[in-house]
Amino acid sequence: MAKVDEAWIYLSDTNAKSKVQYLIRDQNRRDLTLSTTVPHPKGIMVWMGISANGVTKPRFVQPGAKINSEYYIQKILKPFLKDDYCRLYPNGDAVFHEDSAPSHASRVTQKFLTDQRVQFLKPQQ
Repeated sequence: MAKVDEAWIYLSDTNAKSKVQYLIRDQNRRDLTLSTTVPHPKGIMVWMGISANGVTKPRFVQPGAKINSEYYIQKILKPFLKDDYCRLYPNGDAVFHEDSAPSHASRVTQKFLTDQRVQFLKPQQ
């Protein structure tokens, strides 16, 4: 079984600040007022997989990218199948295990994996 997922990796000591602002609702009014801006480290999202046969190459998600089914298939799954799947599973005997993120569980992604003859656990499994 190959377990795959995305994760955020944060870079420490970057002195970066995000533009996250907390808004407070006044008890007596419906107005929202600015409370504070907080420091936040820069980060990147990386997709990788691990199995008894080894690990995949990291796939870095483009900053600001919306990870929908199209992005996931084009930028993650196709390179994974081309570079890693055949190397790790030359007989195609793996069962692909993803979480239930919308881009993983979508019908489009499931059809793509089925068309590629990749065995995978469906979201309900």
